[in-house]
Amino acid sequence: MKKKLLISAYAISPTRGSEYAAAWNTVTNLAGEHDLWVLYGMSDDHMGDTQTLKQYIEDHPLPGVKFIDVKAGWLAKTINLLNKAGFGWFFYFAYYLWQKQALKAAQELLKEVAIDVVHQLGPIGFREPGFLSKLGKPLVWGPIGGMKIVDKRLLAQLPFKARIKFTLKNFINKYQLRYSLRIKLAFKKADVLIAATHLGQDIIKQHFNRDSYYLPEQGITGDVFPCVNKFNNTAEQVQMVWSGTLNERKNLKMCLQALAALKTYNWKLNVLGDGPLHEALKKYAAENGIADKVVFSGHLPRKEAVRIIACSHLHIMTSIAEDNPAVIFEAMSNGVPTLTLDHCGMGDVICSKCGVKVPVDSYNNMLERITSVINILLGNTQILADTHQTTLLCANEHRWDKRLKKLNHIYDEAIAVHRQRNGYPVERRLNIVQ
Repeated sequence: MKKKLLISAYAISPTRGSEYAAAWNTVTNLAGEHDLWVLYGMSDDHMGDTQTLKQYIEDHPLPGVKFIDVKAGWLAKTINLLNKAGFGWFFYFAYYLWQKQALKAAQELLKEVAIDVVHQLGPIGFREPGFLSKLGKPLVWGPIGGMKIVDKRLLAQLPFKARIKFTLKNFINKYQLRYSLRIKLAFKKADVLIAATHLGQDIIKQHFNRDSYYLPEQGITGDVFPCVNKFNNTAEQVQMVWSGTLNERKNLKMCLQALAALKTYNWKLNVLGDGPLHEALKKYAAENGIADKVVFSGHLPRKEAVRIIACSHLHIMTSIAEDNPAVIFEAMSNGVPTLTLDHCGMGDVICSKCGVKVPVDSYNNMLERITSVINILLGNTQILADTHQTTLLCANEHRWDKRLKKLNHIYDEAIAVHRQRNGYPVERRLNIVQ
C-alpha cells in the first residue's frame, strides 16, 4: 500500500559512496512505491554543503520525492568549524543542533501533509537518535550501527595515540549504551528498530530489551553480470583491490604486511583512497620490497573506483571497525570475492560462497592466515574464477527488490505497533521477520 513517508537522511548524495550512497539508494528505491519527503543537511564535504544534490535534482527530477534542505543554525555552524579543523567529535554537538532544526522542519511539514510513517534513516550511529519521536507518528529508526566495542587484539600493532583513541571510543560507547537517558528513551520510543549488524541486534536486546530487524544499511542496485574474460591471465597476475581512507581504522598496513610475506609475485594491489597515512604507507611498501606491486590510486570519482573494483579478482578488507562498508557490496555486485576479518558487518555479509573470513585472533595469527589464504589463491587462481560465479549468486540476496519488500513490511509493522501503543484496536501485531 502506498504511503507518505518522512525520511531524515542528514548526508545523502547520488555521486558519493558510503552513507551518502546508502541514503540515496534507500530514497530512490522507496520512491517507486511511496511518496517521500526527505530532510537532509549535507551532500558534499560538510554540514550545509548541499550544492551537489540541488544541482542533480534540478537536472534529474525525482518524481514522488521532495527534498527539504534543513539549514543549520549559527551555533551549529560555529561548532562545526571545529569538526572541519579535524576535531571530529565536535560533529556530534553540531549534529545534535541540526536535528532540532530537522524537528522544526518536520513539524511545519505535518501541518500540510498527513505523514504515515517517519523513518530516522541516517547517519546510522546510535549516539544521536534525533527528535522525530516528538511528532507522534509511527517511527522507524535504523539501520542503527556504531555500537561495536573494538577487540583489543586488533589494536595491538597501532601507535600509542591510536590505541588511546580507540580505547576512549570503547569507553564512550559502553557509557552511552548503559547510562544515556536520551538514548534509552529513543530506543524505547521507536516503534520499530533496525540493526545494521547481527551484533547490533544482540546489543539492542541486551541493553534495551527490544527486538529489531537485521538489515545492512547498504544494498545492491542494478543487475549483476558475470565477467569471465578477466580470468584469462590470472596465472600471470592476480588483480587485488583495497578501498578506504588511509587511516588507522581502515588498517591498510595489515594488508601490506601480509602481502610483503607472500612467496610469489604474480599479483598487483590497487589501493583506492587517500588519507593521513598515505606517505607512511607508501614508504612501508618501498621498505618492504613491494612498491612496484602496490598502486596508490588516491581518491577517485566513484565510477572510476567501481570500474577498478569490477576488474579485480580479489577484494581485501582489513578494517578494525565498520558496520557495512559500501565496497563490500560493490565488490559482490561485480562478482569479486572478499578476504576479510570475521567481524563487524563483513562477518555477517560474507560467506564461503563469496569470500574468505579470517577469525579475529592474535595479530600475528591473523596476519599469517591472511598471507596463507592469498598464497593459496595465487597458486590456484581457478578458485577465484569459480568464486566469481558464486559471489554473483550471493549478490542477488542483497538486491534492492528484496530489501524493499522487507522495508515495506517494517513500515506496516510500525503503523501496527504505534496504533497498539496508543490504544487503538489492531487485528494482530505483525511478527518480526529476520
